[in-house]
Amino acid sequence: MADLLDRVAKQDGDARQQEAIPTVPEEERPCFRVHDGWTLLDTGRKLRPGVWHHGMSKPKKEEMPVPVDSWVCGPLHIEAQTFDGTGNNFGRLLRFKNTAGHWRAWAMPMELLRGDGSDLRGELLAMGLEIDPFARQSLARYLQERAPKKRVRCALQVGWCGNVFVLPDAVIGPDAGSVIFQSGERGHEEHGQAGTLDGWRSEIAARAVGNPLFLLALAAAFAGPLLKRTNTEGGGLHFVGDSSTGKTTILEAACSVWGGPGYRRSWRATANGMEGAAALFNDCLLALDEISECDPREVGAIVYSLGNGRGKQRASRTGAARAVTRWAAFIISTGERTIGTTMAEGGHRTKAGQAVRLLDLPAARRFGCFDDLHGMATGTALSDAIKRAATQHHGRAGRAFLDRLTHDGRDFAALLERFKALPAFNPPDTEGQDKRAAGRFALLALAGELATEYGITGWPEGAATEAAGTGFRAWRAMRGRGNDERRQILDRLAGFLERHGDSRFSDWTADGVMVRDRAGWWKPDDAGGRLYLFNADGLREALKGFDFKHALDLLEEAGVLPKANARGERAKAERIGGRVVKLYEVRADSLGGEHVS
Repeated sequence: MADLLDRVAKQDGDARQQEAIPTVPEEERPCFRVHDGWTLLDTGRKLRPGVWHHGMSKPKKEEMPVPVDSWVCGPLHIEAQTFDGTGNNFGRLLRFKNTAGHWRAWAMPMELLRGDGSDLRGELLAMGLEIDPFARQSLARYLQERAPKKRVRCALQVGWCGNVFVLPDAVIGPDAGSVIFQSGERGHEEHGQAGTLDGWRSEIAARAVGNPLFLLALAAAFAGPLLKRTNTEGGGLHFVGDSSTGKTTILEAACSVWGGPGYRRSWRATANGMEGAAALFNDCLLALDEISECDPREVGAIVYSLGNGRGKQRASRTGAARAVTRWAAFIISTGERTIGTTMAEGGHRTKAGQAVRLLDLPAARRFGCFDDLHGMATGTALSDAIKRAATQHHGRAGRAFLDRLTHDGRDFAALLERFKALPAFNPPDTEGQDKRAAGRFALLALAGELATEYGITGWPEGAATEAAGTGFRAWRAMRGRGNDERRQILDRLAGFLERHGDSRFSDWTADGVMVRDRAGWWKPDDAGGRLYLFNADGLREALKGFDFKHALDLLEEAGVLPKANARGERAKAERIGGRVVKLYEVRADSLGGEHVS
């Protein structure tokens, strides 16, 4: 209270001691003036700090107009006009003093002035600007009175904007002064900072050495800014394991690269809601905890959407197509169930594209997610220490990484190809989907090694590459060998025969046998087993949910169906019960061998 009284007394003293300034002449009215402190006019009147509207009264009948000075809001300067690279999304760069006496800047979208401007006033009030409730129109007029001569390019999303990287409260890169982040919302606390980079390195990054999954999660945090620099599609890792194994701990540690406790997101969202979250973390890390909180029916659409980096196409009020939300983010997810198991709960089959966008990775090491406890008594003690450190030291490592990356002119796409060519990511029996997954782990290796080269992690050289190789092998061991879709087709066909082999098929030599909903016949093969002769309807039913022709190609490739004839036909004519029927020969013994790893 004494300090407050001293400050008020000092302000009054300053106002008394300062020189008086002339009142705005009538010929210059109406106009706006901004006074950063108490201002003494030559008339003896003192004006409080803020934006003032200097106008003239509206006289009645024969009265003469007189000068009228009206306070509009606290000190508020219009520094520049902003617009994006397409010449749209205009705004104003504002600098104002809040009620705590601190100056702050905000790039205001002009669209907030639509209607009565209540959205704008709400944001400014929440940020601490005092506004006269009776001067609503005056504030809108002041902000639009004239366009500032200075122009600044605005970015509407976090992420790359040319050669600079934009965060809500900072722009990093060689041309940082020419770009600003513009948003109609004030709440962007995700990228907060606390502690020091040295503290993060010693308390978090150092404990990842000897723990491949932990190190891989931290490397994934640095991978987001490299997606566009390497022309790589979005995607990520899904750590799968029992409760209390440390999955959420390594997720929070990865979040500490960019921000504090508020950075992590939950799977508890719809596909539409997840679009907004992904756009918020564009070119960064998107961390999603506990997939069981998501509606299983939504998981498939969310995985596709996150990996593709494009939101749903929507119509405007006039029916025209609205702009599609776009993003590129590296994803880390956790859960007690795999993506496929979660989707199956919702009655959906996992497609190959979903399986390679979010890679299931088992969180099963020596001590939950950890191999080396770094002197701690238990995995729980190590987990608690990491969580404490993440709340104390966060947001520094990501910015330090960007500071170096934005000034690094190397060809990262070519560098990634060199990582992809390493033996760890090229086992001899890889197929197309394996190679896509290997490319994602190679990106993690590049990100981790780059962060090490920049002096951020303190890891030994090659540690990130070794961890990425370990992760790739663990993913393959969990998934099995070969193409996902082929395995699913073989499993589906084998399951159909297991359920209906004796009820919907009969011996091809048994004439006149009545079978309800017949799917075909069977005959003995050379090894004493059965060769199933599917009719077309039966085979289509067994392969429901897959493209029929593509499924036949994969079955032929697996040796389940004989090769097609010269005309491309796979069904062969067989005489059964005195009539000729075109049937597909399915070798049942080929269904349980190759596709099971």
